[in-house]
Amino acid sequence: MTRQPSASKQNANGGFTIIEVIVAGSILIILSLGVMGVFIQSIKLNRGNDIRMQALTVMQKQVEFYRSLKYQPVAPDPLLNGHVQTTTSTAVPSANGTLFDVAVTIDNDPYTNGVQTATSSPAVPEANCKFKEITIQVTPHNAQEGWLQNLKTTVSFRRVRLIN
Repeated sequence: MTRQPSASKQNANGGFTIIEVIVAGSILIILSLGVMGVFIQSIKLNRGNDIRMQALTVMQKQVEFYRSLKYQPVAPDPLLNGHVQTTTSTAVPSANGTLFDVAVTIDNDPYTNGVQTATSSPAVPEANCKFKEITIQVTPHNAQEGWLQNLKTTVSFRRVRLIN
């Protein structure tokens, strides 16, 4: 007598049912969308960090430029005169070509509110100024979207001149 295979053994050897395939596909799609979301977020963060690093290189060049200027009692460099300057029409390029706007503020009296120059009120003449605060702010020239739209990189440093 030969035995007939039962119905449950036939289903077990027959493969997956359509419901199992749909459930497995749904789970795969959900996992793929989660991984894709993380991947997109990491791309945005890397782009923001790249823009910050490029801004830091532009700012470092500006800091080194202003540190290299002569600030001596006799004939100091006129570029160190107190002023507020913004370069928006001629944006400064970084190493990879990204354009940045640079704003430089030189304050002749950092202990008083506002920016004091030789022509401000109260005026601080350049000959009497022995202490300057230089603030450099670098922002991307082209508008950014999302959390990068207010990206500003700022540094302040001070220069002191010897008193005669």
